[in-house]
Amino acid sequence: MHQRSQILVDPKVQWSIAGRFISHWLLFLVCLVTIGVMVRVMLGAGTVGFSDSFREGISSQWPVIGVMVILLPVFVLDTLKLSNRFAGPMYRLRTELRKLATDQPARPVNFRTGDFWLEAGGDFNHVLGQLDRLRAENESLRQQLAKSPSQVETLV
Repeated sequence: MHQRSQILVDPKVQWSIAGRFISHWLLFLVCLVTIGVMVRVMLGAGTVGFSDSFREGISSQWPVIGVMVILLPVFVLDTLKLSNRFAGPMYRLRTELRKLATDQPARPVNFRTGDFWLEAGGDFNHVLGQLDRLRAENESLRQQLAKSPSQVETLV
């Protein structure tokens, strides 16, 4: 199967995941900078004043902050691409289930290589096959009944 060309298949789900990732990234950045500043302040204790140590600690963190900010879009994009592996299959499955619920013809689902929940696609396809078989059997019985209504009386 081919790769998805869309980054956002199910924006509500995927942006929720990206938002959670960004909040974790931000928390990590704050912790990282705080630790760096605190180490600098502790190393300067007794030899340099607190405010000078603190200022020096903050200024020494700019390279770390810069690298983290530059990496954020890379991390978010990778998170969105990873989320495609489960958002895509569920989007496809929901689309076909919606068709079934509204009596529209549904097609078997085929997920891409590397997608999560391949078993759910196989299960859906199995149920769809059974439903199609039962619908065909039902239609055949309707046609038989339409041809010979007198047989209905003998069956009842």
